[in-house]
Amino acid sequence: MKKWAVYLMLAIILLLGAYLRNYNLTVWPREGATFDEFAWVFQGLSLWEKGVPTSWSPHKEYTERVDYYNPQGAHFSLVTPYLEHPPLFGLVAGGFARIIGITSFDAVAIAKIRPLALILGVLSILAVYLLANEVFGSFIGLISALFYAVIPTVVVGSRIVQNENFFIPFFLLSLYFAYRYIAHGSKGSVYPAILIAGILPLAKIPWIAAPAAVFAMFLYTHKAREAWVMVGVTFIAVLSYFAYGIYFDKTVFFNLWNLQLTRYDMSFNSFFAIFQNPMITDRTFVDGWLYLGWATFVLFMSRNLKKTYPVIFGFIAYFLIYLAGIPNEAGHGWYRYPFYPFLIIGLAVIAYEYFIKNRILTFAALAVTGLSLLEYM
Repeated sequence: MKKWAVYLMLAIILLLGAYLRNYNLTVWPREGATFDEFAWVFQGLSLWEKGVPTSWSPHKEYTERVDYYNPQGAHFSLVTPYLEHPPLFGLVAGGFARIIGITSFDAVAIAKIRPLALILGVLSILAVYLLANEVFGSFIGLISALFYAVIPTVVVGSRIVQNENFFIPFFLLSLYFAYRYIAHGSKGSVYPAILIAGILPLAKIPWIAAPAAVFAMFLYTHKAREAWVMVGVTFIAVLSYFAYGIYFDKTVFFNLWNLQLTRYDMSFNSFFAIFQNPMITDRTFVDGWLYLGWATFVLFMSRNLKKTYPVIFGFIAYFLIYLAGIPNEAGHGWYRYPFYPFLIIGLAVIAYEYFIKNRILTFAALAVTGLSLLEYM
């Protein structure tokens, strides 16, 4: 396929994805589906404006707390210093708020802050294309991007200002740059691969999945020096979060760590619930595309690892983090979002290689996706 045609089709897919995400951007998910949207902005805005993190939290480990009602009447229990999450995504969300003229908590509104989610959503489509194109070629890259642009759960889920929607594009970009370095010897790619992956835990500790995946890619391809540099950068990033927490309030910080390590009953149930209780944000939504994605990913994983390892390692890294450290908590559908790019790339590969050639498989795929969507008509 000619380059100009690829770029034209990619531009159309990005515009389509942007249109679908912008349509009813502030309506669904509804305001209040998750007040984390406010939490991230509050955290970052307070850091930018006052140099001390403040946000809402229900946890009793905080000793300094005030009640706050925003102009829409929503109640927030504000705590200072807010230390249960690292500051990176908060700084991004708060920085975006400042750019559009928000300087106080009273001015924070869903209609004003969700354009950040729209930007990240379109960036995720591009990142899906870049990774799939680099590993499997432009045709698979375009199919993957198209699927990611239109699948309902992905479209609606990417509308919220949530840390997972920040993690996805940068996780994929770190895998993309790492693969470019490994496959083509592009020395200019190794630095962004390590830097992007290494600092992602400063947005949320479970995002250590990104450096773990890049580390595995380097080890698998016998690049031990780069692998250990990846470990070093990640260690410095995590250590800086500990320094950040200790600086603001050592007692609160370590009490919160103890809470996070003990308050959830971790088990395989958190993964099994993906199929039992499919969710977008806090609402159940049966999306046949994702069930098809899980089914085809099993087949995708049986392919030659030498041809699939960036996708496989990315998926496994998040899968292990999900099992070990992410609870099956009611109304928290966004924990599942980082699986979706890998499922969709796997689906695109299998659809291209099998469905086009087998009418029975094509019919089965259309039945799974079509019947689930007809349910909502």
